[in-house]
Amino acid sequence: MEIRLKSSGIGSKEIVKIFKKKLKTISLKEEVYSGSKITFKSIDLGSVFVLAQDFVTSDQEDFVLEATQDQPVFLLQFVFNGDALFSLEDCQNSEFKIQSNMHSLLYLPNLKYSITYLKGKSNVLAVYFTESFLKDKMGTAYLESLKNYEEAKEKNLFCAVLGQNMILNNKLRDVVNELINCSFKGVARKSYLEVKLTEIVLLALQSSNLKSAINKLREEDKEVLVKIENYIQNNLHKDLTIEKLSVLAGFNTSKFKSAFKQFYGVTVFKYITSLRLEKAKELIVNNNYTVAQASYEVGYKNPQHFTVAFKKKLGYLPSQLLD
Repeated sequence: MEIRLKSSGIGSKEIVKIFKKKLKTISLKEEVYSGSKITFKSIDLGSVFVLAQDFVTSDQEDFVLEATQDQPVFLLQFVFNGDALFSLEDCQNSEFKIQSNMHSLLYLPNLKYSITYLKGKSNVLAVYFTESFLKDKMGTAYLESLKNYEEAKEKNLFCAVLGQNMILNNKLRDVVNELINCSFKGVARKSYLEVKLTEIVLLALQSSNLKSAINKLREEDKEVLVKIENYIQNNLHKDLTIEKLSVLAGFNTSKFKSAFKQFYGVTVFKYITSLRLEKAKELIVNNNYTVAQASYEVGYKNPQHFTVAFKKKLGYLPSQLLD
């Protein structure tokens, strides 16, 4: 399988990065690339291949990921920020969009396709794996229950295996962060990454159980909740109370709390807390913030309260990130 990463619109040049891999290799291979407007990291574990990507684009350009394959694969696509638009050559239902804070399990037959990450900031994670990997983790009966996959496989068609996009819940976000920020080395690193990738796949497939509850919400309410979630992510430093968020949503507090939990699978308070701790951890590890600076940046007025919440959620003190 060959994955070609191409960005156009930066002057008259293109940034091209090609990954060539065999899904039967068993050794751990990793690669990191950082450019002026793009960063990506690949993790190759044989039957699973991971590509984490961060893009920042202007109002005049998109980033495009182009891929060609010599064998069918599953793609578990996470979109943390931005929107991803799949376009497929010579295929029915040739466009599929995954919105911010969503994920989807896709079946990709032998074909050429591109993923366009729309203007602005994009933060995404792609997990490619084989049918044998999914069968090993979920069992033959699970695969046989995926009727649309069986039909797509027979006709060599693209399909969204679980239908509509699914919400990225906090548990999934936490495990993805643990995968990306793994500190182990050598054999232990390979073992840890394998465990985390398995956990990510299982949690993502399990989250499809929330769809029935989500489907009960009106489409207008879903759109409002997505906008509120985006507001929360961009304003973690502010005082985010239920009352203020309810007013922004145009709901009473009771409806807002109920609809939010129904849509995201967790209470508003737990969701905000998780995002704040995730952001603070990133600031400490990647931006050399002190614990106090990070706590203020994500909305904690008292660093001690931040430390208590961090320890309760993650099991260790934020100061340990500085060691």
